Amino acid sequence: MYSMKKQSIWIFLFFTSILSISGCIQGKMIPPQGLENTAMEESQLTATYFYLESRIHAQNNEIPQAIASLEKAIERDAGSAFLKRDLIGFYLEQNKNDQALQLAKNLVEQDPENVDNLLLLVRLIKKPDQAPQLPDLLKRILTLDPENKETYLRLGKIFMENENLPEALDLFSRMTEQLPDYYVAHFYLGEAHFLMNHLDLAEAAFLKTIALEPELVEPRFRLIEIYEKKGGKTRKKRILESYEKILEIEPENDRAILEKALFHYKNNQKKKASALFTELGNETRENPRLVMAAVETFISEKRYQDAVIVFSQMIKADPDNANLNFFTGMAYEAIEDKKTAIKHYLKVTPEHPQYKKTLLSIAFLYRDLGQPRQAIQLLEKQNKQDPKDIDIISFLASFYEDQAQNDKAMAVIKNGLEKVPDNTTLLFRLGTVQDKAGLKDQSIQTMKTLIQIDPDNASALNYLGYTYADMGIKLDLALDLISRALEQKPGDGYITDSMGWVYFQKQDYEKAVHYLEQAAQLSNFESIIADHLADAYVKAGQLTEGLATYKKALANVKKENIDLSKKLKKKIKDLKKRLDGK
Repeated sequence: MYSMKKQSIWIFLFFTSILSISGCIQGKMIPPQGLENTAMEESQLTATYFYLESRIHAQNNEIPQAIASLEKAIERDAGSAFLKRDLIGFYLEQNKNDQALQLAKNLVEQDPENVDNLLLLVRLIKKPDQAPQLPDLLKRILTLDPENKETYLRLGKIFMENENLPEALDLFSRMTEQLPDYYVAHFYLGEAHFLMNHLDLAEAAFLKTIALEPELVEPRFRLIEIYEKKGGKTRKKRILESYEKILEIEPENDRAILEKALFHYKNNQKKKASALFTELGNETRENPRLVMAAVETFISEKRYQDAVIVFSQMIKADPDNANLNFFTGMAYEAIEDKKTAIKHYLKVTPEHPQYKKTLLSIAFLYRDLGQPRQAIQLLEKQNKQDPKDIDIISFLASFYEDQAQNDKAMAVIKNGLEKVPDNTTLLFRLGTVQDKAGLKDQSIQTMKTLIQIDPDNASALNYLGYTYADMGIKLDLALDLISRALEQKPGDGYITDSMGWVYFQKQDYEKAVHYLEQAAQLSNFESIIADHLADAYVKAGQLTEGLATYKKALANVKKENIDLSKKLKKKIKDLKKRLDGK
């Protein structure tokens, strides 16, 4: 057998010669002489033959066939890293990621000190359950190749994400020693120091980053954070100088512009701040990007108090700007100033892309303020304007339900169904309201209609199945319906609960406990599911487990569910008597 190196060179020269003397007919390669001879026994064909065959298939875009040929080549030369790397590339092209990963592992086992093989394996590890092996692989690469930039950064990211800051600090310190002129190494060293509150060392690292790459702005933002934390007489001067330098490098850096205006405001330089905010407010008419920069800088980063200042100041320049009012309302809602949030949301016009979201936000804010009538009026008005809007109908019905106005809830849903008769969302809502209103037969019929329209609707299948189970009727049909629902949504706690409850009603308490234990775990012992599980434990003779589970159920009951709370307290009391009497 040829050595891998000799074989690879031979293949390259032979294949190059083939390409140089072969013609093309209608865009397809002509097989080299001999490859079309299928009379030869396959067992006599060499790895070289199948490799060349795979290249011809690849040239003709016949990737599955190319893969098959390469797999045969590897059967004949199992030690060829060249063939395996080629096959990995084809596997990835066909989204056969598991096969590619397995082959990369095989390469590493074959040559554990080959950095290219290790890097390839690292790049192929994507799934969370495979991630734990990454740190050891990356450390091995750094032992073999102490200057590998990609590996430092990958390993450092893992340490940072896992908040393993001492190891991150040690890693980036070594990186700056190995790569003293690589600015990224110094930046991440600064990040590690900053997160560990080593402010002086972080400052030094970021200044070194800037010295190596003067046009960077991110380390300058980090320096501003450091100056803010360190305080001192020169704090204000150094921060303003940093903002000025950032804007000198990037004159349209929205974040720096916004942060500079906010800095002036918070440092009692109201005139400078007002001038900047007015300019920014006027600019938002033509520059929506500026608004989004403010959202990303303050709202997305949960700097809600700063967001209130920035948006409430900018909006002074353009009080009727729908976009500014939307985000100003969002900022006030975030700090739970509901009345001010509503005031701004009400100025959002129907043309705004978030208009419906705004209406729903206003409705929920009214509800939270104890003003459900205003919420209902708002949604009723929108429903009249757009009677086909499913979301508005659903939420309006929900608000009616909250006010025990089930007749109105059913009426608005039925009106919607006249416009969109086969809408499964509205049919499901109608069925649940009918059930709540005590119209059990109508609810069952509505769910049947929904399932006829959408036989795989897991919510309807589960609802109807659970209804039968709870009524203690048609238990075999209930089991079938819930099984179908569970096929659509495996691992759903509520559907799993329904399955357990069917078995409970069938008096198969062993299976009931099996499913209800799963459901309780999936739902974090939601009160009704935990109550079901406790009932099943008691019927199965596991009284101690039943008592503990009733207590868990009681602990998780919502305050407004007074009836369930009373029922659970009685069950606990009765079961304690049973246990004490033993």
